[in-house]
Amino acid sequence: MNTNYTAQQTAPVQRMRHFFTLDEANNALVLVRRIVADVVGHYGKLIEVHETVEALETAGLFGQIEHAREELVLTADKIRVCLEELEDVGVELCDWELGIIDFPAMMDRREVRFCWRAGEPRVTHWHELESCHLGRYEVVNHHGAGRSVSATR
Repeated sequence: MNTNYTAQQTAPVQRMRHFFTLDEANNALVLVRRIVADVVGHYGKLIEVHETVEALETAGLFGQIEHAREELVLTADKIRVCLEELEDVGVELCDWELGIIDFPAMMDRREVRFCWRAGEPRVTHWHELESCHLGRYEVVNHHGAGRSVSATR
């Protein structure tokens, strides 16, 4: 058995970056909504359990800390799985508490991000790469969703 591996054999597979059209981003929301709901719920629990661990440490109740720490690890692992699922879709979670997602996109021949927040019915906003969801603008679609989009500020 040959155990000599080349860098080419062991290097991680690089994915081509996918740029979403507005239609694709909105179609992806069917799955993204469910994953984001899970992340927001798990994140809330993570904060709660973390506070419990700190309170137990402060109170000197070290016998109860182990169970809380195990719950903390399990909750963090659930979030990790959700993040991997979002990565598989090709989107980025920008805010775990608010459930804000960025979709890589091209607009006016430059890379931008379509931006969606949990609770919104559709993807209707975008922002520059360097800014976050706070600097977002409405998408204006002149030639049918997903084909030619421009922006208003």
